[in-house]
Amino acid sequence: MRRITYLDSVRGLAAFAVLVYHFIGWRWAETLEYKLGAMLFNGSDAVSLFFVLSGLVLSWKYFHPDESAPITGETYRAYIVNRIVRLYVPFLAALSIYYLYNHRHEPLGLIASDLFTNTHHWVEEALLIRGKHDNYIPAWTLEAEMAGSVFVPFLVLLLRYSRQLFVALMLGILVLGSAFVFGIIQHFCLGMLLAYFFKKIEAYDTRQTWWYRYRFGLYALVLVLFSIRHITRIFPIGEIGNYWLGLLRLDLFHITGVASFLMLAYLINSPRLQHFFTSRVFLFLGRISYSLYLVHWFFVVYVMEHWDKLAEKLGTNPTQTFWILLAGTVTATLAGATAFNILIERPAIRWGRRVSDRFTPVSVSVPHASLQQ
Repeated sequence: MRRITYLDSVRGLAAFAVLVYHFIGWRWAETLEYKLGAMLFNGSDAVSLFFVLSGLVLSWKYFHPDESAPITGETYRAYIVNRIVRLYVPFLAALSIYYLYNHRHEPLGLIASDLFTNTHHWVEEALLIRGKHDNYIPAWTLEAEMAGSVFVPFLVLLLRYSRQLFVALMLGILVLGSAFVFGIIQHFCLGMLLAYFFKKIEAYDTRQTWWYRYRFGLYALVLVLFSIRHITRIFPIGEIGNYWLGLLRLDLFHITGVASFLMLAYLINSPRLQHFFTSRVFLFLGRISYSLYLVHWFFVVYVMEHWDKLAEKLGTNPTQTFWILLAGTVTATLAGATAFNILIERPAIRWGRRVSDRFTPVSVSVPHASLQQ
């Protein structure tokens, strides 16, 4: 199965952007420096990129190398089992660390009792349901990821049957669906369109298009759309703008999804950029991207909770302290993510494949997605 390694790197860079974004946004969220820096390390909208990329990756096996990969009750069950093990095992391991850290001052007996009685509603948090994310706040994205993954095979069937109906569904969700449903499904649908038209996008000759002469302005516009939420923090759109967005069931986060779609389409069409993204550093980030996303919150929280003590020990001015602690947080996170990837994530991937294979009929061959998140 073809492995599109440069897309791995995209996910790795997005996870790294989330790390830096959460660090700089913790204490300085209202400063102009943060609002400008967030456009470069746009971790908040890297989530849009995650969702679009997941739609592409999870639907890839149904369109490439051929469109005959079966979607039946048995194969769907195998797909869900693999997805659950792939996402939940590393997540539960990370959540256990966060839970123990947040309740580290309590006796072990009380912690065990609280777990048994679900005092802190850890069951909902562990199952990624009901929007309960107290111990690991960024886990809301994993809840959305799991929810969106459930619908991918159904959406693939619709896209195979009729592109027009698929687009109609996207428009229907836009107008009638809730913001949460739209946010999940719409991003995944955009990624699925990338998978469906992948070969055409890859072979598309942009030099022969009418807009090629305006390409740099269009590229800048896409970057503006991707950073639109941070731009509007500096230049608010006002009550009228918010009214029309609400009336059309639009959200700026969904606009960043469209920008993510366009950015990935450009990457798919650009061999030069693909070569750039296949450097060893980027591929390394891609390999540990999920682990990086899971463990980064621990290091950011620890540094921020102990900021004053660490700053006092360093004895440097505020600017130097910022850069030293940022470098330390990044280094510690990369080391922790690498260990987590080796000890937890990779075994979970292997286990998920073995378990899902047991649910797949011998007569049915289901290729594993080449870029499982």
